[in-house]
Amino acid sequence: MTVARTIASLLAVTLLDAACATYHAYDGPQRPSSEVAVVIGASKLRAAMPLALVIRSVDDRSVDVGYSNVALTPGRHRLLVDCQLGEQPGTASRHSIDVDVGAGERYRLTAEMRPGNRSCKSVELERD
Repeated sequence: MTVARTIASLLAVTLLDAACATYHAYDGPQRPSSEVAVVIGASKLRAAMPLALVIRSVDDRSVDVGYSNVALTPGRHRLLVDCQLGEQPGTASRHSIDVDVGAGERYRLTAEMRPGNRSCKSVELERD
C-alpha cells in the first residue's frame, strides 16, 4: 500500500468517526446526558444513504461538518435541517423547525416525503 493510499484511508476513517460526533449547542462545559437532549441527524459525510436529514444549525449556531447529532439544553430551539436525497446532488430542500426538548431525552429527525419521493414535504422531530 502506498503512503498516499494509507493517508487517504486513515483520513476517511477519521472523518467517518467524526461524523458520528455530537455537537454541544450550548455554552460552558460538557453536561451529563441527564441534563441535555440529543437530536440525532445524519452525517454530512454520508455514503449513499437514500435519505439524510442533516442538521445545519441550532439557534443560528452553525453545526460543523464533523457532527451528525446535537446536544441541547431543555426548552425551545430552532433547527435548520437539510433533507438530502441520495440520487440528487446537493440539498433537496431546507427546513426550519421549532422544537421543544426535554432533559435526558433522545430525539430523531423524520421526514414526510412529497408524492414520488423526490423531495421532503416537511421535517419533524420524534422522541427516539
